[in-house]
Amino acid sequence: MTDDLDETFLAEAAAGRLSFQRCGACGHLRWPAGALCPECWSPSFAWEAVEHGGSVWSFGVYDRAFDPAFEDKVPYVVALVELDAGPRLIGNVVGVAPEDVIVGMRVAAVFDDGLVQFGRAP
Repeated sequence: MTDDLDETFLAEAAAGRLSFQRCGACGHLRWPAGALCPECWSPSFAWEAVEHGGSVWSFGVYDRAFDPAFEDKVPYVVALVELDAGPRLIGNVVGVAPEDVIVGMRVAAVFDDGLVQFGRAP
C-alpha cells in the first residue's frame, strides 16, 4: 500500500529522478517522506530532485534467495547508501561483482522499472 507521499517518490523514480521533500520552513531535506518535518515540525515542503551520487555506508551479500524471484540473482549485494545530498537509501548494487563492493565505494543511483538501485559511479 502506498500513500500520496510514496506515490510521488515512486513517480519521480520511474522518471529517472531521485526526489525528496525539502522543508519550506527550515530547509531540512528529509527521508522518508512525511507529513511533518522531523526537525521543526512544519507541514510545509516541496519535492526537490537531487544528484544521484553517494557512497556505500554499509552492505551485505546475499548468497541465498529468500524469495524464489531472486534465485537467478544470487549472489547479490544490498547496500545502505549515503547520498551526497544527505539522505540514506537501501538498494541493490548492480553491475559490480559482490567481492568488489567496499564501504566508501562511490556509487550512483540507476533506475530499473521504477526501482532505485546503485551502480559504480562514473
